[in-house]
Amino acid sequence: MSNNDFIKNEMKENMAMQEYLKKYSELSVSSFIDFYAFHKGLWLQYGKQYVESQENESIKWVTEAAKHLCIIQQKKLFDAQCLWRAEKLEIKEVEICYDFQVWEDDILNCPFLEPISEDDVTLYTQYLLSENVDIEDNYYKMGEQWQDHKEIIEAYNTNNENRNFPEWYDFYNGRRGTGVYMTLPDLRCDKEAFYMNIARSQNRKEHEANNPTAQKQANEPIAVLNYFDKYHRDWFVSTFENKEVKEYYKAFEWSARNDELKENLEFNALNILYSANEPVPIEANSNWAKALKKAAEKYTLKKIAEALPEAWEQYMMNVEMKIAFPEDKKTESYKSIRKMFADCILKGRVLNGEPEDFNF
Repeated sequence: MSNNDFIKNEMKENMAMQEYLKKYSELSVSSFIDFYAFHKGLWLQYGKQYVESQENESIKWVTEAAKHLCIIQQKKLFDAQCLWRAEKLEIKEVEICYDFQVWEDDILNCPFLEPISEDDVTLYTQYLLSENVDIEDNYYKMGEQWQDHKEIIEAYNTNNENRNFPEWYDFYNGRRGTGVYMTLPDLRCDKEAFYMNIARSQNRKEHEANNPTAQKQANEPIAVLNYFDKYHRDWFVSTFENKEVKEYYKAFEWSARNDELKENLEFNALNILYSANEPVPIEANSNWAKALKKAAEKYTLKKIAEALPEAWEQYMMNVEMKIAFPEDKKTESYKSIRKMFADCILKGRVLNGEPEDFNF
């Protein structure tokens, strides 16, 4: 007996169910039972997966909110960096500027930052629900570095085209009056650069002494050919290919013109909207794709804001029980880079006739 037939027999033997079905026509009851039995079979076969998906959807937002707790701390770390570089703050866990890069990727374990408070969560929630939040410009989403002092300060003080000043930093400055930190001098960087230049100059002399042709090769730049540069690729095809290939290339480019948009919408905006368990408004926009993306972004920010309190409670359990947070996989590689910078500074100190330490 098939699973479908077994379910039908169960329904026929269920007296309460049969009593209910009596008031309907025999033909409609027969069709209803066929469809019901078929779909109940699917529920039984795939129900656990659906339950897990439903639970994972709820967990997803808490997990995402936990990442945003890191963003809260990044601003505190950046403020500490500004003060340290201006020599207005001593931090025993920091010896060189690059240490802030290391702590950026292990931010929740950073020992010299105050733990995230309930007020911090409230402020960040206000930020997420404010009108000027743009996920595309969010450093976490873009993979930008939160502690890139030079670029961020330049973006704050000028119209830096390479990078925008983080919106969260701007919001935080406006609410807590920390904008003055963005104008402090970078004294420490200048001192480190002085010693590093001495060491690098010595390294260059040693390298050239051991490699006579090194200087000549260094002065001969090598052009880089990039296939993904569309302008150059178009020129290459039009210059070297025959008429047939040119036609096929043009048709291929036309066909693929929306591939990136399609992939972005399907794997990001549409997936988010499909999983929404509530109505999601879509604002009027002359560009339908931008309207969908904006709707998905607003919904995402709303769900993260709702999940922040639970994520913060889990965070506080670790803090109170003194349980370390998992390190980012990149932390070890950053530590090795940190050693390279530290060794270079110390070498410069020695070459300049000074102690081999960071007390400068």
